[in-house]
Amino acid sequence: MQTAQKAQKTYIESEVATATPQKIQLMLVEAAIKNIHRVKRFWETNDCEGAFQSLTRIQDIVTEILSCLDMKNSPEIAQSLAAIYMFIFRKIVAVRGPEDMTSLDDAHRVLMVERQSWKEICEKFGAKTDTSKHSATFDSKTQDASGSREIKPKAPHIPTGKSASHVETTTKRSWDV
Repeated sequence: MQTAQKAQKTYIESEVATATPQKIQLMLVEAAIKNIHRVKRFWETNDCEGAFQSLTRIQDIVTEILSCLDMKNSPEIAQSLAAIYMFIFRKIVAVRGPEDMTSLDDAHRVLMVERQSWKEICEKFGAKTDTSKHSATFDSKTQDASGSREIKPKAPHIPTGKSASHVETTTKRSWDV
């Protein structure tokens, strides 16, 4: 069993190290969702310690997402996103036990919308990466068969101008995806 876990951890580390910023964001959101499911399973088996460890992981993930928002280059989008992720964070912090399932479900619903948004962004922009900046190239306009059109993504702009050390810090963390 430990060999399988090591292999999975190695695979995840490799995937994160080679992922675009959009994919990393999607992975973080998916890890938060996975941990919400773990919390529920732990409560079903009366494993409060496991549930609270998973709740802490969710808080860590949301904190990481919030810390990566680009307040300098995209303040309006970043503020909107901060409000979304602060809502999720407050809902998770409010969870004290199985009786607080409504707060957990509220956070889950919002994360599911974010997950779908990031999947769409990865499909549209996943390959467009400026490796010199280690951030996604995310233009407000794109070309299609009919010409230029405005893109209104459901999910946020990826921070630009982050240093390589920021990306390395993000990829070194294990979010138990």
